Amino acid sequence: MTTMLDFLKENVEIVQIAASLTTTVVWLVYLHIFLSGYIQQRRSSILINRGGGQDMQARCLVSNMGAQPAYLLDVLASLDTGEDVNVSSVVDREELRKEEMEQPANLTGQGPIPSGGYVDIGTFKDVARRAGHSGDETDLQDRCLKLMAVCATNQANHVVAAVREFDMDAEGERVRLKPHKLEARQIRSRRRRKKITSMLERLETGASTRNLGAEFAKL
Repeated sequence: MTTMLDFLKENVEIVQIAASLTTTVVWLVYLHIFLSGYIQQRRSSILINRGGGQDMQARCLVSNMGAQPAYLLDVLASLDTGEDVNVSSVVDREELRKEEMEQPANLTGQGPIPSGGYVDIGTFKDVARRAGHSGDETDLQDRCLKLMAVCATNQANHVVAAVREFDMDAEGERVRLKPHKLEARQIRSRRRRKKITSMLERLETGASTRNLGAEFAKL
């Protein structure tokens, strides 16, 4: 014990420096944990799900799992035929008539989504029709439906988006939806978000949509 006390007295400066470094490291670890949790909490999270089944009558739901509200700007879709890829906006319920709706806002899925909330943009059959499919349901088998939900949030300087793809396989006289992955893939990189903003502007303004399908396929 005496030897230890003598050592501490003789090396008091070194001990103080070591203690200060240890305290600094501990605080840095706590700061890293706090910032990581804060950033994770503020990060957007958009889901694209099936609801009420696994066939084309299932509802297409866009959910906001982020901590902050999000505004659904648009939902883009493409039906992969192995040829040219056409991109369409499918957020509006074009199959409904305005005079049949008590609230005109029900004609579109655009609007704010609270944290933990969702928007129903229609059945997958309706979504496929809005994306340009005009044939029977059986014509959709062995095709892939790609959906992209685009939102605006307070935390993002640009839009944020999520992508999910569904294979459509024949199951008897029906078509079954099979998602590629369990969850939607989040798009957060600044470069890709700028591309998405450019795509929306071109669709909104009616500008040239040349190569739009190729760009959409890469996102």
